[in-house]
Amino acid sequence: MAPRKEKEKEGKPAEPDDVSLILDYLRQQNRPYSAIEVSANLHNKVTKAQATKVLKELHQKGEIEGRTAGKQTVYHALQESSDDASPELLAALGQEIATLQDELSTIKAAERKARTTLAALETRPRLSTLREEIVQLAAERDELRARVELKRSGEVDDQPQISPEARAQLERDWTQWQRHVIVRRRICREMWEYCSEVLPEDTTAAELWGVWH
Repeated sequence: MAPRKEKEKEGKPAEPDDVSLILDYLRQQNRPYSAIEVSANLHNKVTKAQATKVLKELHQKGEIEGRTAGKQTVYHALQESSDDASPELLAALGQEIATLQDELSTIKAAERKARTTLAALETRPRLSTLREEIVQLAAERDELRARVELKRSGEVDDQPQISPEARAQLERDWTQWQRHVIVRRRICREMWEYCSEVLPEDTTAAELWGVWH
């Protein structure tokens, strides 16, 4: 009895819902599948045996394409020929291409703007660098505050330390500039004497230097 039931099950015609479900799935995916894959991808809404039967019938009717791949047969939806494209379809495709090209131009412009903004941001100091500088400045501030407090308390001698060689050089420089001062003072006095010889004797200092006040 069991073999007879199996034969009756195999000879059962395909359900219209199963045919529509499988045909719509192949058209939506637009790629080849075996009967096992179709059944699994449809979450067993159609059994493997029924999927095999439906796919074979659709192939025999010429509603789908089928080819043997190894030990199994794979099926896919019929591919429309580009020669059968109507003028309306070609116009729609042309419009879609133009729209996509406009979108591509907009995206490229946005990309260039983003790159420009990024380049400007890269010229600015990084946040990590600013944080390091803040830490360094804070350390210097604390050090200066500590030195000021020590100086106020008298615990630190803030007099500059000069080596004997540097002190000797400073003394030589001081002596040299003192000579320059003496020479220039004598020259200035002599020039003033020459100038005062041509001035009236009753010329006062206010009259002489008033223009400079």
